[in-house]
Amino acid sequence: MQRRLVVEEHTDRARRQNRGTLSEVESKTILSRYGIPVVEETVAETEEQAAAAARKTGYPAVLKALGAALGHKTERGLVRVNLRSEEEVRRAFREIRRAADADWEACVVQPHVAGHREFVAGIFRDAQFGACVMFGLGGVLAEALGDVSFRIAPVDRFSARAMLEEIRAAKLLGPFRGEAVVDADRLTDVLTGLSRLALDEPEIAEVDINPLIVLPDGRIKAVDALIVLGNRKPVSRPPVDVVRIRRALDAMANAQSVAVVGATSNVRGGYLGIFGCMRAFGYEGRLYPVNPKADSIDGIQCYPNLISLPEKVDLVILAVPAQAVPDALKDCIASGNANVHIFTAGFRESAEEEGEKLQREIEAIAREGGLRVVGPNCMGWYVPSRKMLTWNAAPAPAGPVSMISQSGGNAQEFTHHAAKTHRLYFNKVISYGNALTLDSPDYLDYLAGDETTSLVVMYLEGVKDGRRLLSVTQEAVRRKPVIIMKGGLSEAGARAASSHTGALAGSRRIWEAFFRQTGAVRVDSIEEMADVAAAFHYLKRTPGRRVGVLSVGGGQAVAVADACAQAGMDLPAFSPATVKKIRAFIPPAGNMIRNPIDSYLAFMRTDYVGRIFDILAHSGEVDNVVVSLPLDWLYREAGQENFIEVIARYLAGEGREKLCGLPLVVAWRQYQDAEAFRRMRAVLEDILLTAGVPVYEGLNRAVRALARLERYSAFVKAGSAASG
Repeated sequence: MQRRLVVEEHTDRARRQNRGTLSEVESKTILSRYGIPVVEETVAETEEQAAAAARKTGYPAVLKALGAALGHKTERGLVRVNLRSEEEVRRAFREIRRAADADWEACVVQPHVAGHREFVAGIFRDAQFGACVMFGLGGVLAEALGDVSFRIAPVDRFSARAMLEEIRAAKLLGPFRGEAVVDADRLTDVLTGLSRLALDEPEIAEVDINPLIVLPDGRIKAVDALIVLGNRKPVSRPPVDVVRIRRALDAMANAQSVAVVGATSNVRGGYLGIFGCMRAFGYEGRLYPVNPKADSIDGIQCYPNLISLPEKVDLVILAVPAQAVPDALKDCIASGNANVHIFTAGFRESAEEEGEKLQREIEAIAREGGLRVVGPNCMGWYVPSRKMLTWNAAPAPAGPVSMISQSGGNAQEFTHHAAKTHRLYFNKVISYGNALTLDSPDYLDYLAGDETTSLVVMYLEGVKDGRRLLSVTQEAVRRKPVIIMKGGLSEAGARAASSHTGALAGSRRIWEAFFRQTGAVRVDSIEEMADVAAAFHYLKRTPGRRVGVLSVGGGQAVAVADACAQAGMDLPAFSPATVKKIRAFIPPAGNMIRNPIDSYLAFMRTDYVGRIFDILAHSGEVDNVVVSLPLDWLYREAGQENFIEVIARYLAGEGREKLCGLPLVVAWRQYQDAEAFRRMRAVLEDILLTAGVPVYEGLNRAVRALARLERYSAFVKAGSAASG
């Protein structure tokens, strides 16, 4: 309570004086109440007071100007450091007062804090996620270097410690130039204290501590600080009826009855229309066309409106012109049909005033009527087990992967690509467009609890409630992997800010914090999403980041070393004992035995592959094994067309057993575009994927996918250890 009164005292005074920032002294007073160690200081309004304060503080001393209008004091020449005598203090006082001119109010006298290491810490408020905490390399080059780490508040001690280790200059936290190791516990206190301050005081927009100096003995002191006030009030959001939304989404995904408002038999540009798509995919439920201008469509009775239907349906799909959507929604309310998918476009996504106005209108109707709306401007649903599809074509088999996509085009492309490339099939796919009343957290919450979904992939562009997405994703990741492709991560949206903390922030960095905090797996393309999903689907987990590679070709050794380094995986050199065991049957000539193993002979005899696998599995030196197959070379050297098939069957069967549970990934490469090679590649992929061995074109894709799996596995393991 006392802490709250201190904050109110200083912020209220600043408001009365029409100040948008607190003074350095006010800022440090508040920070000290949150456990942040600040340098001792005295306010001096006269030269005599400054001299007396310096005598009490001791030399060397520091003088800084104090004033409500004084920002970026170093640049204005309003800071004097390392003052070693009373004469220097008096001269500095006079110079600072002249330089500050009309903005001058007083001076702050501090002891000179010596230390070679300077950090920065702070708070700012992101438009999507709210309060965020930052830590990084500080000093005058903080913005230029941009060596920082972020977390979305609340930040616990585990996350705060991780922030310290993420900056490129993390080595500075250890012994440095004769100075002691930084007191990491106190640094952690600073970050968790800032997190509490951000959550306690929503009117504080930004906090900037720069520099946060490390003393020679490892202690830390906040030497300079700035608190920026904002006009933002806490966002008031209506409570989310999670149970009701889950039930509604489950009813839609497993719809026994569907009404298509605006159904037509016309085919436009090759698109069958939603009614036609549902029929063509074999929907087995009760399908009602609604169109007042038709008596029947394709021999099925047509209804003039929803009220005339013989029953309330599980899902209403609106495929009418945008201007007709408001009345169609009112018809949904009047008929008691609350679950709605709006296929229609022409709303906010148009970036035109009329579309924006129309979306506000339909949102008001939907919320007042208690409608659960998927869309507008979206393709909607693909549920193979229910034979439900609202676009032209999709793979017929059902599988354990579910997708949430803000883009209908990405949903269609991904499902086709993943099925064709990795034989991944889908349980539920939801394209949700403009997110009128239901947004990504609602869909993820539903799929997290869906027992028929083992893996969730998402394509996101924006989100209305970032903090809810954060909490829902954290909970979902505890149950199953979540892979996210986030669109729009450019720094073009970085805003102008009053502090280093704000200037160092940006959309990409905050989303990076989101991924670190939640354990969701970030990917940057549809292709990478499919690659990573395949690794999760077929391998589930990996025990670590050490990779053992079996390949042919010296150039591949360099390529895989680069690929592992870029992906954050390790390519450890084998121990002399392991090399000796492999050398017992692989001669030196033409065969390199280190890591990767470059051996043409191993591929000529599958039993050699098995012996290598057995040695690696029992060495304790690798956590994963990657086999790189040069299809052209194998086909040519073996002299028999089915040799690649022989290798594939061995890897899928006995070879994998020799690994004793270590994850196995196969990468192929092919440079000659001959029909025979393409045919054998298809055979290779069929055999391995059927056996549950993921297959990739090229080492880079294989290693990147494995790295994403390793990162998730490590996150889950660390979370279990922290909670245990």
